[in-house]
Amino acid sequence: MPRQERAERSRAAILDAAADEFDQHGYAGARLERIVERTGLTKGAVYFHFRSKLDLAKALLEEKYGNWPAIVAEIDGSGLRGVEAAVELTQRVGGVFASDVRVRAAMALSQTVLPPGPDADPYEHWVGVVERYLAQEDELAGGLSPREVAIVAVQGFFGAYMIASERGRLDDLRADIDRLWRALL
Repeated sequence: MPRQERAERSRAAILDAAADEFDQHGYAGARLERIVERTGLTKGAVYFHFRSKLDLAKALLEEKYGNWPAIVAEIDGSGLRGVEAAVELTQRVGGVFASDVRVRAAMALSQTVLPPGPDADPYEHWVGVVERYLAQEDELAGGLSPREVAIVAVQGFFGAYMIASERGRLDDLRADIDRLWRALL
């Protein structure tokens, strides 16, 4: 196997192991020794890619933020509009949260160790995306503005995710998202 491919596989294995460790133990409880053990690599190989637990956390966070533009682009290109597009967006993102340990770990890290700076509010970004879809509707229930509904939808989505995560019910997140939208609309 070529060296570059081996390095990429090693890096992926390290990030998977770190995500599992952070997901199970949080940042404070995570141990580099367990991450190394989970990878099956040598300690030197792990340290070649990442010098510290903080470097691992930063890499997971960078990767998390890189996932979302592709989902938004897929929905933009799907022909869905308005409420349907907003619902599809939250369902797809919810599916990623439920199934991708790297994203879950990064989400927890962004809530604790590596919060976004004041100029990089991810919730405001999501409100903007959902608002853009909702603005495609002629009218929303209750005469609310697209922004008002988007704010509540994003708050409800992330609340549903946090509660499902805490309770170990991520398999039910999609149903929670459906209930949220039915209540909003």
